[in-house]
Amino acid sequence: MRFPVQFLDELRARLPVSDVVGRRVKLRKRGREWVGLSPFNQEKTPSFTVNDQKGFFHDFSSGKHGNIFDFVMESEGVTFPEAVERLASLAGVPVPKLSKEAEAREERRKTLHDVLELAAKFFESTLASRAGAKARGYLADRGIEPAAQLKFRLGYAGAERYALKEHLGAHRIPVPDMVEAGLLIAGDDIAVPFDRFRDRVMFPIADWRGRV
Repeated sequence: MRFPVQFLDELRARLPVSDVVGRRVKLRKRGREWVGLSPFNQEKTPSFTVNDQKGFFHDFSSGKHGNIFDFVMESEGVTFPEAVERLASLAGVPVPKLSKEAEAREERRKTLHDVLELAAKFFESTLASRAGAKARGYLADRGIEPAAQLKFRLGYAGAERYALKEHLGAHRIPVPDMVEAGLLIAGDDIAVPFDRFRDRVMFPIADWRGRV
């Protein structure tokens, strides 16, 4: 089941993460964040944090991270549509339905997000490989520890001209999808599209649903 993006945005605006999490976790304010004991692991020292400004929770003990929808899915063992329905009920708003045209647009966005997710994983694995040694040194020199690299999913795009293109091709991703996702450089004056990002550290940007 698909939901209009505007509706999901409205739920996030109406329901601060701390309110949703606070129904299951005893939280206390610490600076700009809320902290509490992990609802996913047994612990004595609070390692579970909530940031309403960013709209996310992060559990250092289990590595779980996400928004209000992710928390409900993880803590209550439900699907995304079920989580949306429960949060809509909590917010007191009706659940709308997408038109066929809107469903098609959302499906297209999902396809491109899937392509970007594959690319992000490829860059992450490259950073962790021998080819990423120089990039890891670059990050270390700037005080970005391995834990932070993992948390924010930093990666490295190698210097090869077609490395990502070939990797995505092996996953049966069409070249037009790679181009539309902004991962390849293409044009009338370019005979063969090639990787847009080469020999650089990659900082993926995620939307509020955690999608790259």
